[in-house]
Amino acid sequence: MTQTAPLIAGLAALLLSGCGGQQFATYYSDTNYLTFTHPYTDQAMAEVVATAGKACRQRKQVAIQTTKTCSLSQCTTHYQCVDETDVVKYGL
Repeated sequence: MTQTAPLIAGLAALLLSGCGGQQFATYYSDTNYLTFTHPYTDQAMAEVVATAGKACRQRKQVAIQTTKTCSLSQCTTHYQCVDETDVVKYGL
């Protein structure tokens, strides 16, 4: 039983490391799409908005939220980086 204790402790630490408002982001650099999986909190959503804006600004574009799906604890939010002229042109 003592041999499994470090394994259980390691797994518990790994699972708990996802708590506390951390977000997990995937950014596809060869496209202009951003996908964020994050906790369903105002703080996490604000971090996602800021991160998406920063990523798109690096490309000289604007971040537009395309979809957001949430459960009681988790959200997946998608953004697309678009040119500012397209934002005006298409009313995004």
